[in-house]
Amino acid sequence: MIRRQSLIDQAIIARNLLQAVLPLHRLRASASRPILPKTPTRFAIIAGDVTDPSSSLGDLAMFSALMQSLRAQNPDSIFTIIGERRHTIVVPGIGETPVVPAWSGKTGTRAFDELIRQHHALFVMGADILDGKYGAALVQRIVAYCNHSVALGIPATMLGFSFNSNPRAPAVHALSRLHPKVTINIRDQPSLDRFARIVGIPAKLCADSAFLMPPATESEPETEAWIAAMRREGRTPVGVNLNAHALAPAIAQVGMDKLIDHIAEQLRCAGVQNKLAFLLLPHDLKLQSGDVIMLKALDSILQRKGFTHVRYTSINHPDKIKRLTGQLDLAITGRMHLVIASLGSGTPTLSITYQDKFEGLYQHFDLSLEHTITPIQCLSDAFLRKINDAFMHRHDNRARILSHLPRVKALASQNLAIATCDPAD
Repeated sequence: MIRRQSLIDQAIIARNLLQAVLPLHRLRASASRPILPKTPTRFAIIAGDVTDPSSSLGDLAMFSALMQSLRAQNPDSIFTIIGERRHTIVVPGIGETPVVPAWSGKTGTRAFDELIRQHHALFVMGADILDGKYGAALVQRIVAYCNHSVALGIPATMLGFSFNSNPRAPAVHALSRLHPKVTINIRDQPSLDRFARIVGIPAKLCADSAFLMPPATESEPETEAWIAAMRREGRTPVGVNLNAHALAPAIAQVGMDKLIDHIAEQLRCAGVQNKLAFLLLPHDLKLQSGDVIMLKALDSILQRKGFTHVRYTSINHPDKIKRLTGQLDLAITGRMHLVIASLGSGTPTLSITYQDKFEGLYQHFDLSLEHTITPIQCLSDAFLRKINDAFMHRHDNRARILSHLPRVKALASQNLAIATCDPAD
């Protein structure tokens, strides 16, 4: 098995060398380098999911935060997203934004060279993709594109990302070969420590760029009216998100149906004991993500168990979700960017942990890891105890979050720094 994985890793590296690294080197040698303006206004952005850049609300939140922040600095800023097919997506606070195919094979490589020469800076949506968890070949090509960009004198920045303790070998191989002029931002201290130890090159500490996304100014009338009605009844509104990714170990152990039934019973008990009302919030609308399926099932089971203080709401705009999280007392979720939306609104969270992602986020706010839970713990009465504990400490945690939020936003703003970059191979 180890031998087979090694051969696969070598094949990934070799293919990227042939399809991206060497063709880009030849393209640099065959054409003059672009002349950049003193003030950059044209920005290219590599999507976290090049196949469907807008499918994740977390990715949309990062797009929105980055683009709105850059446009606040310069109203003339324009943006191009790099993906696999030509289309447009709607980014909150920005509007329609073009996605240009400049990714797959040698054709994508040539398209990227042509595209980047027409732009003044390159950004990479780091998030959780750069340790290779979602594809080591993706990381290999990202590094090739960043190195090509800075070799042309065009600054390249990796937006704040997390880095797990067991990254894919081709990802480490690529990252260790990043050009020194590529700006590497890592969104939490434990990830930065792991990156320095495993990859062995310098990087900067920041916070996730999504902290910079403002909440929507327009209300969600029906949902906000429901939240207000629950409060008038003396109930405390709590957000809940379930998804197949974070809960995969528990699903593998007992199956999705049994897991949801157990979670429903734990939520019902917490709801009765603490007079709660649950707002069920999907944060990824793709079918395979499980948010929609699991939350609709949870709604049905809670109703069947006689707990009617529950509402399922589907919203496909991350800024609107951030607005809603600010009206809750607590959010329970395994979605990193739903946690970021909540903390960015001052709302405490109980986070379902996976992939070494939440420890560093909680460190930014000096929050106790007691307010996290593993997927397997969701199968036991520990889930109820964790909910009750997080609920009991919600006021203290809100004060702690709000006191740390200015510093976290300042760290997030460091993602926007564009280094000067003279052409060099």
